[in-house]
Amino acid sequence: METIHLKTPDPVSQHLLRSAAQQGIDLPWERYEKAQPQDGFMRLGLYCPLECLHGPCRIDPFSRGPTQGICGLGREQMVAATLLRLCQKGATQALAGAPHCNDANGLELSGALGNLIDKTLTATRQDDLSCSEIFEAAGLLQRSFCSQEKFLQKALRLGLLTLALVDQSSISAKVDTLECSTGYGVIPEAPVRVGFSGRPPQGLIDALEKGLLNGPAPSAALLSLGDWLRLDGRYMPIGVTSGEAELLLSSGAIHLLVAGPGTDPGVIALCKQMNVPVVTDYQTADPGDILKQARTRAAQSSYPDLFADVPAGLLTRVIMSPDSFSKTIVNDSVDQVALIGGADTPHLPLGSLAGDLFTALTGTNVKIAGWGDTALWMARRAQVDASVDQPLILENNQGPLLAIKGLAEAEKLHCLKGVCFAGMRDVLDLNIALGLACIGFRVSIATPIPLHGSNVVNQTLSQLIMENGGELLHFDHPAEAGDLVNWFTAL
Repeated sequence: METIHLKTPDPVSQHLLRSAAQQGIDLPWERYEKAQPQDGFMRLGLYCPLECLHGPCRIDPFSRGPTQGICGLGREQMVAATLLRLCQKGATQALAGAPHCNDANGLELSGALGNLIDKTLTATRQDDLSCSEIFEAAGLLQRSFCSQEKFLQKALRLGLLTLALVDQSSISAKVDTLECSTGYGVIPEAPVRVGFSGRPPQGLIDALEKGLLNGPAPSAALLSLGDWLRLDGRYMPIGVTSGEAELLLSSGAIHLLVAGPGTDPGVIALCKQMNVPVVTDYQTADPGDILKQARTRAAQSSYPDLFADVPAGLLTRVIMSPDSFSKTIVNDSVDQVALIGGADTPHLPLGSLAGDLFTALTGTNVKIAGWGDTALWMARRAQVDASVDQPLILENNQGPLLAIKGLAEAEKLHCLKGVCFAGMRDVLDLNIALGLACIGFRVSIATPIPLHGSNVVNQTLSQLIMENGGELLHFDHPAEAGDLVNWFTAL
C-alpha cells in the first residue's frame, strides 16, 4: 500500500483501504490500475464513432499508420464526430430527465438561463432549439460526409439544448435551504444501516423513513453512498462521496443496499461478495421486509467497527433555489464567485484537486460555491482547516445553473470568474460545460476529453465558443490544481 496517498489523502479512507486490502477486496482503484494502459486512440478521439460495421477504424496519431477510416473519414472529421456522439448521448440523458418536455412548436426558453440561451442564438443567427436535433445528430453520425465544423456546431447546439432541458426539469424549491449531514462521522449513529445508491424511487425512500419511525428496535439509519437523496425536510445523511461507495461497503458498515438506476455494477458485485442484501425490485419491495432483512444482516455481521474514532459528521445547508443564492451573494457583499463541482474520478487522488483548488482560491477573496462530490470534499477541507470558510453548497441536480440564475437575478453575472468541472461522471456534465461556454462563460474541465487528436478541431471549437465571448479550457491529461488556480486568477 505504498501508493495509498495516490488514491486518497483522507486518513479515514486510507484506513479503510488497508482493511479492504487485508480482506483481498478489489476496489475501483485496483480495477483502474488493471485497465492501464487505456485505449489511447479513444482518449484522443481517433476511434471512429460512426454507426458502421465495417470497422472499427482508428487513425494513427503520428501519421505512421492509417490516416483515414475505411469509408474515407479523415482525422478532423473523426475527432469532431466523436464529440458529437458524446453530446448526442448527453442530450438524450437530459431529455430522459425532462419527461414532460413538449417542444412541438419549438423549445420554450424562459427565465434568466433561457434569456442567455436565446441571446446566444440571436447573436449567432441560429434557429430555435428543438429536441428533434438529438435525432438529427444521429443522422449525421451515419457515414456522414459532413465537415468537422458542422459536427462541432451541432455538438454545441446540443449543449445549449441540454441547458434548456435541465433548466425545465428543475423543480421549484419550496424552501431556501435544506439541512445535510456528511462525512464518516454520520455512520456510527445507529446499529443498523440501510445504504442507498443511484436514484431509488422517492416513494420507497419515504416509506422506509416512515417505517423507521413506527418500527421496532433496534433503530436503523438510512445512509446515502454519495448520492443526493431527500428525506422529509432534509437530505439523507451522506456518509461518503460516490467514489468511496465501495470503500464504505468493504468496511461491513452497510447491512442492506437499496440500489437505484445509476448504481455502478461494482457496487452490486461487492454486495454479493460480502453477502449484503440488495434491493432492486421496487415494485414488489415491502418497506417492513427491507428493514427486517437489514436487522437480520446486522445481527449476523462480525466486521470490526472501523468508525469509532472518526471526526464528527459535518452539518451543512444546501442552497435549493436561485433566489436563495442571490440573497446570499448580495447579503455577503460578494464581488467574486468561483463555481467548482463535479463527481469523483479515478484519474486523481479522490478529493485532492477539489481540496487544493478550494484552499488556494479561498486565499484570493473569492467566494466558492460547489456541487456534487467536489462540494463534499471542499466541505471536508474546511472542516479541518480553520483558515478557510465553508463553501456554498448547491443543489446537485441544478449545480452551476442554479448559481448562474441566482447571479443573474442579483445582476452580478460579472462577478463570476469561471465554472470548473473538477470531475465528470457522465456525458451530461460534458454537455452542460459546453453549453455554458457557448453562452459566454469561462469554463474549465479537469477530466481529459477526447479532442486532442486534432489541433484543427480544438482551434475550430475554441473559435465557435469565442464568438459569444465564452472560453473552454480542457486538457489531454488530468489537470492539476495549479493549472486551474492560474486559470481562475488570470482575469
